[in-house]
Amino acid sequence: MIWWVIFFFIAGMVLILAEFILPGLVCGVLGGIFLTVSCVMAAYSHPDMALFIVIGEIVAAIATIGVGFYVFPRSPIGKAMILETDQPLEAGWVSDETDQALLGTLGEVFTALRPAGTITVNGKKVSAVSTGDFIGEGTAVRVVEVRGNRVVVESAQKL
Repeated sequence: MIWWVIFFFIAGMVLILAEFILPGLVCGVLGGIFLTVSCVMAAYSHPDMALFIVIGEIVAAIATIGVGFYVFPRSPIGKAMILETDQPLEAGWVSDETDQALLGTLGEVFTALRPAGTITVNGKKVSAVSTGDFIGEGTAVRVVEVRGNRVVVESAQKL
């Protein structure tokens, strides 16, 4: 009987670690089931030690998960699955180019900014966001910030 307890315990730990390589909850759930079976069998065999068995299995499961989080990213498989480079703005990794020429220009609200809407700047329609205030149609606005495709405007009367 003790060999089955040990088998289910080790198999549960291995399946929990396998969850780090094959995500999808199948290995993790099976590992949890195996640990539960191991715990029940051990507690049934030694009822006087049941509390220590349960605590020991919980601590071992938490330790296994901790080891997985520590070891997996440093393993060759983990390194192959984790992106090690970044995508800086300077290298062109942007969804939309920043048009710094808009900064400081005057425009007119085409659709009300609540706080998002559309403005017209130099005959071109641009999606914009107000600084938080409602700005109605036809109001003159000034572009105060441009970052990517985010254009922030405020009412020209405030200035």
